[in-house]
Amino acid sequence: MSKDVVEMFEEFLSDEPAKWAKLSSDIQWRRLQLLLLREILIELRKLNSKGLQQEKVGG
Repeated sequence: MSKDVVEMFEEFLSDEPAKWAKLSSDIQWRRLQLLLLREILIELRKLNSKGLQQEKVGG
């Protein structure tokens, strides 16, 4: 991926309710939501594996 997901998300931020309504039906917005969820899952897996490694060392 050439662009950071957070940067992509910031492009969609707006205080205009009309823009949010349009985004909710926009395929790009749906794709971005999936990318964000994917990034969250990756980070959670990293944290989980670090926690398991610490348990093995400590216990």
